[in-house]
Amino acid sequence: MAQSVKEDSTSTTAADQREAQQRRILAAAMTCFARSGFHKASMQDICAEAGMSAGNLYRYFRSKEAIIAAIAEADRVRNAEIFEVLERTDDPVRGLCALASAFLREMHGREAPALCTEIIAEALRNPEIRAMFERNINEAHAACAKALRRGIEQGTVDPGIDVDVTVRLLMAMGDGIIAHRPMADFMTDDRIDAVLDTLLERFLRPTAGPSSPPPLSE
Repeated sequence: MAQSVKEDSTSTTAADQREAQQRRILAAAMTCFARSGFHKASMQDICAEAGMSAGNLYRYFRSKEAIIAAIAEADRVRNAEIFEVLERTDDPVRGLCALASAFLREMHGREAPALCTEIIAEALRNPEIRAMFERNINEAHAACAKALRRGIEQGTVDPGIDVDVTVRLLMAMGDGIIAHRPMADFMTDDRIDAVLDTLLERFLRPTAGPSSPPPLSE
């Protein structure tokens, strides 16, 4: 019994260490990709950034493509957690406001803007990269569209909107904000939150019907 507990503990420790090393490599890879792009960044660059030998790195990832796939999967796991919160939100519009705020805060970093634009640009050129990230995009689209349709059923979202086009426009706007923030110091978290809140409230809420004309005076 004691031996079994010891073995389980050893196995858990080894798994934790492996996960920590994988995170270390992925962080180094994202720095290299943001700095040099997917094509120019080499496995040697990633080794140097991570501070480990090539032999050690290849124990965890056999190629640069495997690292990119792992980055896409890590994004997918993170997104799933965010969208679970959106699904539990009573008011989808407020949920989308909160989601946008959290996402933009998380993506406001030294490497995020360059990495985001690199992924989009490379996905347009490279079918393999596109396939790695397209599933994430489609799942994000589906979660937001589901929230908007739920809002329409509840009467809290304008039934006249084109849900799919609306979702993709909002996603594109988010990518654009991430890309522009490094060139606009005035785009602070609080100012972006205030404008997004106003924009989403005005754009997504049901519009009042046309008012009746005043009665003609006799």
